[in-house]
Amino acid sequence: MKYDLPINFNIANRVRTLLGQQAPKPPQQIDYRDRISIVTWLVVFGLGLSLLFSLPSANITFRALGSPISIQLTKTLVAASFLAFLVATGTDSIIRIHPRFMAVRHTLLRTWPFWTLPMALVIIAVFVLPLAPSGLVRVLGLLVSGGLIGLAFFSLYATVERGQPGFRRARFMLDALAYGSALLLFLFVYQTRTRSLLSGSLIAMTAVLLAVEILRSTTNQPLTVLTYGLIVGLVLGQVTWALNYWSSLSDLTGGLLLLLIFYLLVGITQQGLQNRLTPRVLFEFAIFALVALLLIAVVGPGFGL
Repeated sequence: MKYDLPINFNIANRVRTLLGQQAPKPPQQIDYRDRISIVTWLVVFGLGLSLLFSLPSANITFRALGSPISIQLTKTLVAASFLAFLVATGTDSIIRIHPRFMAVRHTLLRTWPFWTLPMALVIIAVFVLPLAPSGLVRVLGLLVSGGLIGLAFFSLYATVERGQPGFRRARFMLDALAYGSALLLFLFVYQTRTRSLLSGSLIAMTAVLLAVEILRSTTNQPLTVLTYGLIVGLVLGQVTWALNYWSSLSDLTGGLLLLLIFYLLVGITQQGLQNRLTPRVLFEFAIFALVALLLIAVVGPGFGL
């Protein structure tokens, strides 16, 4: 899509020309691809450093709901937090140079929904890379992580405005990355089997981040997206609380159940925001949920209907 210079800028140039003054040069457009390359390599460099340094761990203990809770502050947690902040800042620097936001004040209120998926991807990379069996596999994993994050950046930029060339293809790629990230993060948190107050909160925050990414292209109102994202996260947190009492449920089955509920909630919300939520659509979601539950019951250990 072609973007013209602001009208006020062109009018001012014509006035200067009539008065015999030299018109200033138009503002130079920043190439978003250069910025994506810089941010991607910075993230890859940070991921590489996270594999090399070590920090002493510390325990944070507090009481909640009448019982003690202990959180271990490890190197992985510190690296994940720092790199999540880094990738969020980098994503904002990429999205804010899009022509749609060039003349918008307070762009932070408009660009924050784009941060969530890159943050999820880099958090997954921080937790997965140390599990690699050899140095070569870690290097390959590092390159794959950088490639996925770079792909997410390009796809995010292509979905800033509907109707851009490649919008649907980029949106499909982002949805695939979001649901894949949801499954991995749900598995990471659920397999810890920690207190429901902690695991439920982590699942809820994860669901909010990824629901915001999937829903942001549905409406141009970030506050509405955040509201529905918080509802999705609240439901997932409560479901996690209930599943923690199901001791025979395997980690994989628990993660798949959380992903199924996440998919249903986000899908129904999308249809509702687009005014397409009809009894027929609800029936299709119900059939899909039933088939998915049957598949989980067949292939998932520790789960039966």
